[in-house]
Amino acid sequence: MLDDISANLIPIILLLVTGFVALVMASLLILDYLKNKKVYHLAWAISFLVLFVSGVLIILFGYNILSQPLVPVVAAFIPACLVIGLFFATWDDKPYGLYYTIFTIFMVAVLAIVRLLPDLADFSTPVLMGLHIPSGLAIVGIPLYTALTKKTEMTSLFYSIGGLLISIGGILLAISKTNAEVEELTFAVLPLLLVIVGVFFVLGILLPSEWKAEIPF
Repeated sequence: MLDDISANLIPIILLLVTGFVALVMASLLILDYLKNKKVYHLAWAISFLVLFVSGVLIILFGYNILSQPLVPVVAAFIPACLVIGLFFATWDDKPYGLYYTIFTIFMVAVLAIVRLLPDLADFSTPVLMGLHIPSGLAIVGIPLYTALTKKTEMTSLFYSIGGLLISIGGILLAISKTNAEVEELTFAVLPLLLVIVGVFFVLGILLPSEWKAEIPF
């Protein structure tokens, strides 16, 4: 049942660490949202919850689960909700977060359709890239902008670094479908990459005073 990750205990441990960090962070953000009603904390909590579920699925079913039609659809909410949270956190007086939420829902719906209908399978990659490229640019660019304009401390750059790394991971996953060597490399580094990405996003959320979540108790 553990498929291609069963031969090595280290990837499983790394995925468990990622899942634990994601679940703790999601719980923290939800608690803060219930107390302070900050929408961006709820958006970020969704990202961490999807990351947690993704790690659990990989542990249970191996990397073959990534080839299932709806897995990329659900996983698309990880970067998208990270961006939605950034828009609400940075420009709470403007509707950018709402606009990106509408864009995300529309693109995810289109992605689900092309993934489920065999006749539209050729459109899957372009739609996926059309959803992920803006998210990747925003995840890197918005924290960089807020740091350079001193809207947030330089610690927000941890968020940008996490965004850069997750974008690299997404590119590797996209290329791996057509290149066996890249696929082997991607699956080898993916568990460690997820841990590192999770740590950078946690630091990028908890350290900047502008948008950090308060730790209960």
